Amino acid sequence: MESDLLQRLADESQSYSKRQRAIARYISENSEAVSFMTSRMLSQAAQVSESSVVRFARQLGFSGYSQLRRALQQLVKDRLGSVKEAEAEAEAGALKQTVDLGRLSLGSVLTAQNRLALERAVELLLQADRIVVQSGLGMDGIDSYFASGLRALGLNACPASPGLSREIFELDEKSALFIVSGGFFSQLSAPARYAREKGAQVLALADDEAAPVGRYADVMLLGKGIIALAALMEALFTALENSCGRSLDTNLAELDALHREFDTYESGES
Repeated sequence: MESDLLQRLADESQSYSKRQRAIARYISENSEAVSFMTSRMLSQAAQVSESSVVRFARQLGFSGYSQLRRALQQLVKDRLGSVKEAEAEAEAGALKQTVDLGRLSLGSVLTAQNRLALERAVELLLQADRIVVQSGLGMDGIDSYFASGLRALGLNACPASPGLSREIFELDEKSALFIVSGGFFSQLSAPARYAREKGAQVLALADDEAAPVGRYADVMLLGKGIIALAALMEALFTALENSCGRSLDTNLAELDALHREFDTYESGES
């Protein structure tokens, strides 16, 4: 089913309702991003209700949205697995360049500094009463994704609006600010400095050791490029799972089942 999913969305699009076409179009155009989205994130991106997303997943033959997301994740894995075959057929160009850059960026993750920082990051996150996640320019949506994963592991986490937002102003010495910084650093230094002055722990995930947020960070994880940053986030989730004895996938599946059982998705037409 996974390998034919995108083709099926294209073939059946004319028979879908307006909301279903909006969901199908967003999935088709952003399949890799959607594979990391929660049902709420997809509903907001496609501008439909969360219940419409869940019903659409079921209409496609999945037990729920979680299974649809796993199918999209498998698609991404299949694409990556086909790279060697593509190289054997001499299909170079932009795809090969991207893969090569990805390999180089992943190499930047495997450092002794990151291993130590990962252990410290897990310790600080588990000790925090409240965690605020803020992402920089070009990293839109990563803050919501990471915060939702932390919540699924039982931690009190929320994303923050850009700049010195309400969530940042509410930080105190029992809080932690987790900053995800790509290659652009504006709007991040001020929240990091403010959090530090309020006594909050500051954790930074950045692609450059010279990132301005580093001067305020208690812990800094480094990875060059979006692929490396994504790998570090997944490594952090795995380390948190091991430390707190919870499974992210299991918790999400249980939450999804509870939503379905008690019909807590917002109402809306499919």
